[in-house]
Amino acid sequence: MGYSVETLREGLGFGKQVVGLARQDIDREAVRAELRDHWIRDGLVVFRGSEVTPEFQIALSRVFGELEVHPIPELRSADHPELITLVSDKDKEGLFEVDGVESVAFLPWHSDLIFVDSINHGGLLTAKTIASWGGQTGFIDQVQAYELLPETLKAEIEGLEIVYQLCVNPGGSRYGTRSRVRTILTGDFEKSVGPRLDADYPPVVHPVVFVQPDTGRKVLNVSPFGAQHILGHDDEAGHALLGRLVDHLTACPAYFHQWQPSEMLLWDNWRMAHCVTGAAPDEVRIMERTTIMGDYGLGRRLHGRKAA
Repeated sequence: MGYSVETLREGLGFGKQVVGLARQDIDREAVRAELRDHWIRDGLVVFRGSEVTPEFQIALSRVFGELEVHPIPELRSADHPELITLVSDKDKEGLFEVDGVESVAFLPWHSDLIFVDSINHGGLLTAKTIASWGGQTGFIDQVQAYELLPETLKAEIEGLEIVYQLCVNPGGSRYGTRSRVRTILTGDFEKSVGPRLDADYPPVVHPVVFVQPDTGRKVLNVSPFGAQHILGHDDEAGHALLGRLVDHLTACPAYFHQWQPSEMLLWDNWRMAHCVTGAAPDEVRIMERTTIMGDYGLGRRLHGRKAA
């Protein structure tokens, strides 16, 4: 075996790093099975020391499932439709003041595609262009977050659901962030998607807690960015409860990845919340990500039937 699997960080409680994985390694079913097991059991896998190309990123992603085309056309890569290109600059994404610091790339804690009824199972992310400062990708394990909940709170939230809707401004979600966010320049993405939110991305509902299918562990399924309210509890008490859950989640142990060339990050989107810290405002940060298909089968539209 030409690669090694190591602990991501001592005491973290989740995550692994795979060093030196090569394209030919993933042709072996034993390697593919080992990688899939780490994905499910550890939640986050950091690949270091690999020769990263779009073709390898796509091939590695397919180890974990079929790939799906992202539902937002503006993000799709022209050359490789399986990839989305995330460009952080003030024209495309907008310019924001976050806690008094001008930055791009800032994205609050969330689960990918929480704003649709079928949440994808994972993503594989790589950095094409790295900012001189900021732009770290953070992760919190929601299996660990559930385990750390007080027993009384576990009982209180059992069976509850949260209403979500796509939010295109990092300061525009009630529970998205505690940071003070001020829009300095509205980006092309917000201008394009914002006016058609209700038509193209209507509200959806997801459970607060669900059971991880492969392990039987419970997951605290809370995505602060985009959360509207607890279904049936759009009142003071309901918002206080959702606020407690968000505060608990964001206080849990987190891993922040400082990007270097030739790295890829794989995460189980059904259990890992993630975020992006603000980055240098006069630079361009470019990331590429695949979307690993899947549906845990528990989401639905708030009004009407499940999307086809």
